[in-house]
Amino acid sequence: MRVTIREMNADDCFAVLHHAKMGVLACSHEDKPYLVPLYFACEGRKIYAFSLEGKKIEWMRVNPQVSVLVHENTSPGAWRSVIASGRFEELPDKDGFASERQHAWGRSAEEKWVVGARRPHPGR
Repeated sequence: MRVTIREMNADDCFAVLHHAKMGVLACSHEDKPYLVPLYFACEGRKIYAFSLEGKKIEWMRVNPQVSVLVHENTSPGAWRSVIASGRFEELPDKDGFASERQHAWGRSAEEKWVVGARRPHPGR
């Protein structure tokens, strides 16, 4: 069996992220890693996701450095994987964040990955 490995350029990586609907979120706290499946939408160089309160939100508030892994099979025996690293930014349900929060929610509705999310209240 012959395996060919090649590094993807940034455009190829973003194409995979824009096409994907689900990945694995990696965060850490006190030198302990935590990985969890995540539904998301990618727009430009941002990844939007909604989540209820829990361990990942608590940990990301303390240490906002995160990564998202997306893996897709392109054909039998072939795949592409992207690891995107960045910084968690919360869009709280309060004044000053309403516009971006509504935009993020709109992306979730378009992508139909609203699992465990609470719809933001209009006008907040």
